[in-house]
Amino acid sequence: MKLPAFILVFCLMALYLKVAKALTPLNGTLFQSTFVSNAQDQSFLIEDTQYLAVTSDPIFTVSCVLDPSQGPLTYISALSATTTGDELKQVIDDSFGKDDVFVEGFLSNVLVSASGSEDLDDSVISYLEGLGSNIIYGAGDGPSTCGNSTLIPCPLFAITDGDSLYLSKVLLMYVDMYRTFVTGTYESNGGYKAFTQSEADWGYPMIPVPSRLYSTEDTRLLAGQRVAVKDIYDLEGIQTTAGSRAYAAVNDVADKTAPALQQILDLGGVVVGKQKTAQFASPQSPWNWNDAFYPRSPRGDTFLSCSGSSSGAGCSIAAYDWLDFAIGTDTGLSVRQPAAFSGTYGNRPSQGMILMENIITNAFNADTAGVFCRDPVKWTTFAKAWYDPSLHQDTSLNGLPALSVPDERTFPKRILYPVDHLPLQNPAAETILQKFLSDASASLGATVEQVNLTETIENVTGRPISQILGDLLVLWTHDLITETAQPLLAKYAPAFPPLDQPYRGAFHSLTIDDNVYKAAMTNRTRDAALWHDKALFSTDTSCSEAIFVYDVGTGGIPTFRSQDLNSDPGSTTPVNPTTSQAGSTVASYFGDADYTVPIGQVHYFSNVTFQEEFMPVTVNLVAKRGCDFVLFNLVNDLADKGILKTVLTGQQAFAS
Repeated sequence: MKLPAFILVFCLMALYLKVAKALTPLNGTLFQSTFVSNAQDQSFLIEDTQYLAVTSDPIFTVSCVLDPSQGPLTYISALSATTTGDELKQVIDDSFGKDDVFVEGFLSNVLVSASGSEDLDDSVISYLEGLGSNIIYGAGDGPSTCGNSTLIPCPLFAITDGDSLYLSKVLLMYVDMYRTFVTGTYESNGGYKAFTQSEADWGYPMIPVPSRLYSTEDTRLLAGQRVAVKDIYDLEGIQTTAGSRAYAAVNDVADKTAPALQQILDLGGVVVGKQKTAQFASPQSPWNWNDAFYPRSPRGDTFLSCSGSSSGAGCSIAAYDWLDFAIGTDTGLSVRQPAAFSGTYGNRPSQGMILMENIITNAFNADTAGVFCRDPVKWTTFAKAWYDPSLHQDTSLNGLPALSVPDERTFPKRILYPVDHLPLQNPAAETILQKFLSDASASLGATVEQVNLTETIENVTGRPISQILGDLLVLWTHDLITETAQPLLAKYAPAFPPLDQPYRGAFHSLTIDDNVYKAAMTNRTRDAALWHDKALFSTDTSCSEAIFVYDVGTGGIPTFRSQDLNSDPGSTTPVNPTTSQAGSTVASYFGDADYTVPIGQVHYFSNVTFQEEFMPVTVNLVAKRGCDFVLFNLVNDLADKGILKTVLTGQQAFAS
């Protein structure tokens, strides 16, 4: 009887696997690993580096007879008789440079698809034996994790029980020394698990990241990109905490993934963890955090503020080169300002750009989902893939017209410089801004014009700015009370949940008036139509005929996470986002696209290290609602010309 093809492969593999009596353990001793919680996954060390093997979910199983053993293994799929040792060495050396997970320790055991040594060039065998590799001949295709048509080495963990060889994916565990994460997450059995182990000395979270080689032949736009997400997004199988122990105590693990986050997964992104947020994404001051340690900034003296509710996301992107993107939310400024404080790229998209379902939001009518990145080109690529028209928000939620988002190069003709918000407080920072404006306007063929933003808003809408800000505050608080506060209070009634400020008082005393809310929405609809007709409007040649600039940061003056440092000379505190001094309110109310971009850095004297340190300088670019992709194209153009640059991780955003 003729055996099915897959059985023949397994039998052939079993035949040749007998060549190796056991997997070669490291350092000549039986390889040791530790089971992680009740997930039956295992942590192990290669030299002093800790890894996680997803042994609860093997990706490939081979029937074979081997002495029971376990250890790291590399699978190489496309070795043939014509492959030379030099060719293989080149691919492996290149892979070391591309991937932080794959290290030489994985080459202690090498599984190949060849049937035996006669199917390989002698130089290949000599090269692998020179590395001390135990070569296992598979006589057929193994796992397709790193592709089946390349020489790319695929780092795995192998366990044999005497009858079968089980191959599992591996993850490198990084220490979150800046305390930006709540928990790590990783893929297993078609979903996600939380990784709750901490570093032993200081209790920092451990964040497991997969090999970048696993996405070698994945053509999806975000394949293998490591993404961290603010802990107000639901990820199926993971607890959403919203920064509140009281909330987590009475709410179950998420049973559905937020559509905005699912889009990232569908595009190939990998969620490596959930990140710290101010409670319920509030405008909470760093010194008022009680349920969690406030994130630590890598910039300057490391005592600089990470800003508001997306603080974990902003500072993580500035801290870790192993993290590609971080996802936050922005109601008042909570992507834009963390990006400014950390010297990274971050955007508030046009209102309605993406669904906010299964996200603990302050306001469906004003909240948005944005992304942080260090590289302006990667930032643009991610955003254009993420903001799919199928995920646009229903207009009934925000009172604004249906979005049309052209992907064109119809750039603005004017750059508006609001004299009521600029110049920057630090003259050295203003010099950097003026250089940016000169370079950008020359690149665009645009003029720079001074305006008074507050007067423009009042003239266009026919209302005082105080009334507009009053309506915006109504928009910000209505859904917070109905969607978050009231359900939480009902679960604790008749008691009151232990909460941090400022929402302790807000949840206790705030009330809603539906008539006031409807009036605010009506005013917003009317005012936005006027604004986009007379201020930021489209022409035949420009999606947004003008953009305006402002600073959502602190003007090149440091602000700190420690309250006492903010009273020192030479420091400051951020502008209150509910006042007319805050340029950020324009996009929040009118629904415009507002992007933070880093443009330089300045010195400040630190009262922590008692020496000169660097802090980032950023500027915000605001375009008409719906012109997001045009603004991203503008960013790309400025990056191509060297006007915008990729920022560094660590103390300095730019090389000095």
